[in-house]
Amino acid sequence: MNIKSELEKIWNNDNSNELPEFVKERGFVFAENEKQKDILITGINPSFREGDPKKGFGFDFQKTLFNEKYDNYWGPIKKMLLNENIDLRKNSAYLDILYYRERIQPTLKNEFLKTKVGIEFIAKQISLSQRVIERIIKPKVIIVKNKESQAYWGKYSNKGTFWMGYEFEFIENLYCGELYKIKKLIKTNKRVTNEIEETNLENTLVLFSHHINQYTSKEKRLRTETIMEFIKNIIPAHNN
Repeated sequence: MNIKSELEKIWNNDNSNELPEFVKERGFVFAENEKQKDILITGINPSFREGDPKKGFGFDFQKTLFNEKYDNYWGPIKKMLLNENIDLRKNSAYLDILYYRERIQPTLKNEFLKTKVGIEFIAKQISLSQRVIERIIKPKVIIVKNKESQAYWGKYSNKGTFWMGYEFEFIENLYCGELYKIKKLIKTNKRVTNEIEETNLENTLVLFSHHINQYTSKEKRLRTETIMEFIKNIIPAHNN
């Protein structure tokens, strides 16, 4: 799958001129996912920082993980995947479920979800992300680190909000968030990717984590040992 080409189609849609000006001005950013990984960490959308290039481009998450330079966003993610005894970096992937570049998160609700064109723009990005997750990454453990993004997985389908439309089974509350596993895809034509009728993620563990950044208290930070336990528990279920 050529992710950049798919995003260019979304960005150059006939209705794209009706979107906020910054969408085309800044372009998109995506993680270059080309291989299966057991661990997937997801955010909601890439931020835009002054001085960033104004064009669509991809980045290598593995290079980001092994870069020794500290970054306020990537630093806490590295700490989740690496300690003195365990290194999970090589088996991890990252994906923002949306690709437009904006630091202020209420923009999603205020600029996109109030218009038909905006909703379609968001839905096409969510659909692309779901195809990447289902067909390329196929993770055994998903860490959803942004609270606002939970709805796009189908966590609130009981309220009529489907988007990707996964049906979850609750497992337990943990120090770091709520742990579920994926049961199946909900049968509804309101999902954004109805071309996918059966999921490759059955029994995948999904942690809807506490918000993770440099200010998150140590007690609520997801620990590397916990992720390792997730993997140990889920691999037999996938192999059966």
